[in-house]
Amino acid sequence: MTCKAAYIATVYAHLAAFHLPFMSDLRDAGFTVHAYAAPDHGREDVTNAEFECRDLPFSRNPLAPGNLRALRELIGWLKRERYDLIHVHTPNASVVCRLAARLAGRPYPKVVYTAHGFHFYAGAPWRNRLMYYPLERFLSRWTDVLVTINREDERQAAAFPVRGRSVYVPGVGVDLPLHAALEDGERERLRGEIGLAPGDFAVLCVAELNRNKNQGQLIGAIAELRRQGLPAVLLLAGIGGEEARFRQLAAESGVAQAVRFLGYRRDVPQLLQAADAVALPSRREGLPKALLEGLAAGKPLVATAVRGSRDLVVPGRNGYLVPVGDVPATAAAIERLQQDAGLRRRMGEYSRKLAELYDLERIRSEIAEIYAGLELIGRAEARRVRPRLGDAEEGEAYDQAVSE
Repeated sequence: MTCKAAYIATVYAHLAAFHLPFMSDLRDAGFTVHAYAAPDHGREDVTNAEFECRDLPFSRNPLAPGNLRALRELIGWLKRERYDLIHVHTPNASVVCRLAARLAGRPYPKVVYTAHGFHFYAGAPWRNRLMYYPLERFLSRWTDVLVTINREDERQAAAFPVRGRSVYVPGVGVDLPLHAALEDGERERLRGEIGLAPGDFAVLCVAELNRNKNQGQLIGAIAELRRQGLPAVLLLAGIGGEEARFRQLAAESGVAQAVRFLGYRRDVPQLLQAADAVALPSRREGLPKALLEGLAAGKPLVATAVRGSRDLVVPGRNGYLVPVGDVPATAAAIERLQQDAGLRRRMGEYSRKLAELYDLERIRSEIAEIYAGLELIGRAEARRVRPRLGDAEEGEAYDQAVSE
């Protein structure tokens, strides 16, 4: 009999952006795989990958009534389908899913939860820890494998009474061949297509346009640099509810022409090659794929000093970390990169070597090993896991990695 698996997230865009390779691996191992999420622009990508989509009214707001409706509907689906495996992602979906798996009754499926960033991170509002920490701790009792993707969350999860085990996996991986360096002349052609002048210093930010991603900090930095006469241009790839506000901020700051809103893009690898630096000024992160892709593309990084981003940026070696909200520090970091082509080259080389630690094939191997440990697939079907060297907060380990 064919085994069944459910991949669940709050929105389909999350599954489309991060998890299709792992869903495909399960299908190749003989599973029927269904996708559950709230409909959005990512649904088409999931269906194009030939996975059956089942819409649920999830909301990112934990108090929204749609989550209760999603709970009822998901309980019904779980009773009918009797999945062997549920792999759930994103905070609200994980709460609803683990409750549904318990309330649906026996036989209980194996439940894997990948935490893409606990809400009770260092520096979070006190109410986050008051509400989310007890909830995550309690639900860990109904979790066979709790996967964390950054070092801070790994330490938090170690104290949880997980039914099975907690394990650190370094993110969702990055497809290294997809970000190979371009042939001579191709980069200039791409920059011309975007409308960049030969002397423009292009800073790329790939992220949803929302309050957490905090693109306003970059807009302020670009405005400061332009006032100094530096030809800095900000490329914002993404869509979101804060776009109108960010456009207004750019206009009020006098940099409407220097801030390019590129919309939802399917050519991120090409945009990365056209850029001079990659930036991400988030207020919080799990382990940001935007920075992983920046590593793979061999770019210097400018990011806020938050969980997850700290794992990927070694200050002074492949980029700079700046405080959340500190526009002058952000502008100063970008200026240092703009002024020193040799520094950009050295940082880019370091980034590319660090990217090998997050190779998608490595992560696929580790996820396959998790499934094999649950006796859901045979060990022979799990790829060999290559040894992993530390994280970017441990500079000595990274120095060893890049010297090999």
